[in-house]
Amino acid sequence: MKIIIYLLSILFCFIQLTNSKDIEEFNIGYYDLEEDERYDVWGVHPVDIRSQTNRVDRRPIAGALLGIKDIKPFQRITKTKFQLITKRFKDQEKIEEKIKEHINNNNINFILLDLPAKTLSNIAKNLSSYNIPIMNISARENFLRSKVCINNLFHTIPSQRMLTDSLAQYLSDKKWRKILVLVGPLEEDTLLAESFIESSRQFGLKITDKRNFLLSNDPRAREENDIDFLTGSAKYDAVFIADTDREFSYRLPYSTQRPAIVLGSSGLVARAWHWSYLRHGAPQLHGRFERMHNRRMNSTDWAAWIAIKSIAEAKVRFGKKENFNYIDALTSPEFILDGYKGPATSFRPWNRQLRQTIMLSTENWVTSIAPLESFVHRENNLDTIGIDNKNSKCKE
Repeated sequence: MKIIIYLLSILFCFIQLTNSKDIEEFNIGYYDLEEDERYDVWGVHPVDIRSQTNRVDRRPIAGALLGIKDIKPFQRITKTKFQLITKRFKDQEKIEEKIKEHINNNNINFILLDLPAKTLSNIAKNLSSYNIPIMNISARENFLRSKVCINNLFHTIPSQRMLTDSLAQYLSDKKWRKILVLVGPLEEDTLLAESFIESSRQFGLKITDKRNFLLSNDPRAREENDIDFLTGSAKYDAVFIADTDREFSYRLPYSTQRPAIVLGSSGLVARAWHWSYLRHGAPQLHGRFERMHNRRMNSTDWAAWIAIKSIAEAKVRFGKKENFNYIDALTSPEFILDGYKGPATSFRPWNRQLRQTIMLSTENWVTSIAPLESFVHRENNLDTIGIDNKNSKCKE
């Protein structure tokens, strides 16, 4: 009996060894920064900024790790071993050269970038000669989709314009058309406000006034730091606030001088993902994430997860075709993905942005999903939000 077991174990090891020779290794490079201010205090509740007990790591690497786990069944189908190889850089000095070196030394086949927009843009330009897809999973800036036209740069995180278009659709549908815009002191605040103003023009909203605010207790700056002054002497149905670090916008809902909805950085917020969504398999995806990481899934987590999923889906659907490559596969009209939030997602061929629905939510509940049913597009209703091909310098 022992001899039989011994022989069977040898046979099993031989089969495993034989099969391993047929398995292709596919290395996914994941790059981010050790000190990234987007994960420092921006978007963190002011109490949590000063608390050590409630601070958690919110980086989207968590979503990528779940993605690797979720695509294991695809590995058997495609005979491909998908591996995530991470590299966190201390700073941005010579980061383009460091990433190139890492790609070459580790035979990287696919790249995920969790980097600020300007840094990401420079890196993508430096890597444009590489015939491998680069996935932007966290930079929302519009210029990456409208001006930076790089064939192998894809975006799974929605653009600012997709988010502000979604809010503008909601306001238009509710017929709350008079909007007061409040803008913070950061460059990011200005870009967000400009995006919403463009969305307002597209969907027939009227900006009644635009005012700047400051996070300050200085009585000499009451017109900029006092909510009654900021929201007084103007007619509006809603207040849009552009506040990247969100510390000022937390206090705005239910505090405006006129009764009005607050949206933008607080109140009703446009997101790629929210943990409260209860349809289309979202609770199951969120449950897997929460069990793995002991926290709730957020928008960048989802963007990293869907980026990993897109790799396996492309390999399964198009891997056996002659002259297969991932860039052509991802932009194929036949390529679609289930993002667990409604209509199937796909990449826009002109700027490589992932089409997707947007969740409009409070802190605790998804109020609506955009695009709204009343807004239709001649080709794809998901293209009613975001930068269309006629408004982008990037062409198919």
